[in-house]
Amino acid sequence: MKVTVRTVDVHLAVPFAISRAVRTEKRVVLVELDDGARVAYGEASPDPFFGETTESVEADVRAALDLLPEDPRDVGSLRARLAARFPHGGAAACALDILAHDRAAQAAGQPLRAFLGLAPAEAPATSFTIGIAEPAVMAERAAAAKAAGFTVLKVKLGHGDDVAALEAIRRVFDGTIRVDPNAAWTPAEAPARIERIARFGLEFIEQPVAPHDVDGLRHVREHSAVPIVADEAAVRLADVDVLAGACDGINVKLQKCGGIAEARAMIERAHELGLKVMLGCRAAETSVAIAAAAHLAPAVEWADLDGNLLIVDDPFVAVPVAGGRFVFSDRPGLGVMPR
Repeated sequence: MKVTVRTVDVHLAVPFAISRAVRTEKRVVLVELDDGARVAYGEASPDPFFGETTESVEADVRAALDLLPEDPRDVGSLRARLAARFPHGGAAACALDILAHDRAAQAAGQPLRAFLGLAPAEAPATSFTIGIAEPAVMAERAAAAKAAGFTVLKVKLGHGDDVAALEAIRRVFDGTIRVDPNAAWTPAEAPARIERIARFGLEFIEQPVAPHDVDGLRHVREHSAVPIVADEAAVRLADVDVLAGACDGINVKLQKCGGIAEARAMIERAHELGLKVMLGCRAAETSVAIAAAAHLAPAVEWADLDGNLLIVDDPFVAVPVAGGRFVFSDRPGLGVMPR
């Protein structure tokens, strides 16, 4: 059995032909396990918000390779091992968890969604992210996304004129809009801000206030006509109960919670508590990490899985998107193929 851990540079850019788009380099950590019969993949996308660097995550992955089970089909024991080593979840745990699930599903000869018991359920359409820019540029990108078949947009807000941005976008896009202020608002100002933009027919507001301020989040929800979804406040399973009553849904990210196993537990508990769930991603993920979440997406109400669509040099193909919808193959596991 050969395991390879490597760092890969990818470049984040708007994938439509817009002259003002700027490329930004990001780094992800890829893990490949070749046991002679199959090659399985895992991916870690570090996030400085959670104190992660490429170097720290790569070191953590290498130090934890011994946690992988010898039996390819044994993913049940891995979650407990990862929780003991990485009690706060995170990208390193996610990479190993995805790898183990890819390996197990391949050993079973099933696509991951079938291995998880989710085939042939339909996954929700993924949103496409419109970053903060001048309103005219945001509208240009929204129009391009619509032309590419996307029916759902996630619009970043919190800086500049929110009303002007949404007015510009609504002139060219009549589909579903979700907004994400990235915790830029205070609990005191958020209700008034939401009231000013509610007329644009928003599906929900994502993480309007600081992640640690659950009482502030609850205050915003109680004074908002638009549903509220928690993102950075919902990291692990224990957070779901804390957030019940403070929001209408949570954003579960594999890189944040530590992988597929923890994400499934969070989804199940959220639904028990009457919360809706979105599967999200980080700004730069390759098709390895996005495929893992896409295979799990039939279990949730919303998807925001465009991380691989925002990079211009994805080294893999797995679950492509056509018209905003995931196109699954019958390849076992994640279905990953190197380009």
